[in-house]
Amino acid sequence: MSDANQSGAKAVFADPRNEFEGKTVCGDPEDVNGIVKTGLSKADNFGLTEVGMATFHPKIAGARLYTNVLEQTLK
Repeated sequence: MSDANQSGAKAVFADPRNEFEGKTVCGDPEDVNGIVKTGLSKADNFGLTEVGMATFHPKIAGARLYTNVLEQTLK
């Protein structure tokens, strides 16, 4: 039993895979960033790579896809 269940907290799982199908890196539309090398910040510059922190994170439209899944799950 998970810690959430043991504590009495109510938890649900929202699976976003269907919402993102065909919309990830190289998708159409591409709602998740691929490799991002531009706009590097000091936080990105930790000496190991030139890949930005936005790499493989959702774009604005991708964040909306997560929101859609959450809203549907909470209904």
